[in-house]
Amino acid sequence: MPTTTFSTMRQDILRPMGLVTGTVSTNLSSGNASLIDDKLPRRFSVNDYFNNRWFAHITSQANDGQIRRITDYVASSGTITVSGGNWSNDPSNAATYELSAVDPSDVLSLYNEAREQVFPDISLVRDFETIITGNRQHTYTLPSTMRRIDRVYLGNKRTAESGDNLLLNGDFEDWTTTTSCDNWSISGSGASVNQEAQTTNPENYGVLYGDNSARILVPSSVVTTLLQTYNSASSSYTAVATEGQECNLAAWVYCTTASRVSLYIGSALSATHSGTGWELLKGSANLGATATSIAVGVSISSGAAIPVFVDEVWMTLGQSEMTDIPYTELRNWEHVPPVAGASDGGVLRFSEILPDKRRIRIVGRDMLSSVSADSDTVEVDGELLHPLYDKVRQLVALRMAAADPTSYWAEMARQYEESYIRAVEGNLIKVKAPPVAVPRMVF
Repeated sequence: MPTTTFSTMRQDILRPMGLVTGTVSTNLSSGNASLIDDKLPRRFSVNDYFNNRWFAHITSQANDGQIRRITDYVASSGTITVSGGNWSNDPSNAATYELSAVDPSDVLSLYNEAREQVFPDISLVRDFETIITGNRQHTYTLPSTMRRIDRVYLGNKRTAESGDNLLLNGDFEDWTTTTSCDNWSISGSGASVNQEAQTTNPENYGVLYGDNSARILVPSSVVTTLLQTYNSASSSYTAVATEGQECNLAAWVYCTTASRVSLYIGSALSATHSGTGWELLKGSANLGATATSIAVGVSISSGAAIPVFVDEVWMTLGQSEMTDIPYTELRNWEHVPPVAGASDGGVLRFSEILPDKRRIRIVGRDMLSSVSADSDTVEVDGELLHPLYDKVRQLVALRMAAADPTSYWAEMARQYEESYIRAVEGNLIKVKAPPVAVPRMVF
């Protein structure tokens, strides 16, 4: 989803309410409490125009972030004097600034309030795929970032034995011994790979599919890899083009430690396992123009000693995305929201038993991100920005009105509120709950 920095948002919010931007023509100094912009007189030719009603906000260089109320404006020279004493620092070069009729710090705090008020009409879409079904499990705890659920799907299990997989023994079914897996090699001082066998009554959760998986024992402070080298020139592999191709890799990994396990295509990829049990990791990398072979698998970074289970690894070459199987939509669920102050997103409950070791995909919504600095970003763009801006402007105007219903600011607040309501009720914004017939919320 597109993101927008708060510095950009603040300027857009303030522009219709009174905003001037510019660059200081004479450097700010810790020896004074003024700034000079020789271009200001071209637009504002009246002395005292900004006095006591406007704020100066330095937006770059050594005094970045400092906000002062303007006490005097000299039109002939473009000199602005501020309250609160001299500036804190001497900048190395000319700084940028904003002049606004509203304290910029109020815009930040009121945006953080507005993001709660516009939810769920303006929200962040969450697409969560890391929950795996368990044997006879009816309830699943949701992450705290999932505040409202719109759709729930069940993933169909894709196995490594499918015909488009270029790897050998990607399902880890073939073992020469219990510590030697065919076609796979372990590296890392003291690391080992072991055959993890399926059991029944109860079923072994360390095996995703079939009779076996690979259990990697990672020693303390050792980088460990489990790799297979695909060689297009070898008679053991299907001869397909590798040079300059996009290599797509997917692997099911079980781990309860976050940010340690990643995929490996010639080198470790950045996306890591989040430590929630079985997760499907996916990654891709472009091979070199002369590459005829490539080492692929999983990589575990250095840290505390941990076990990692791997099953169902497959690789394709050339296509732009990994082959997958479509989800099936579920309609037999209910969402029990969390209690106040809970660290999770409540519970997803199913009325019947789902097949075990299958992905649950949850599509829902969360509030827009809170902000605390200009550099923070908010996951909103396009047609959603203007209704959000109007809600923030409404709250800003209400604060400026100071409970006077007859003031100019109070009238502005009413106009911005009407603009926001028209956008929401008139379907001008697009983040709406997809129509779902049966699932229900339980309160």
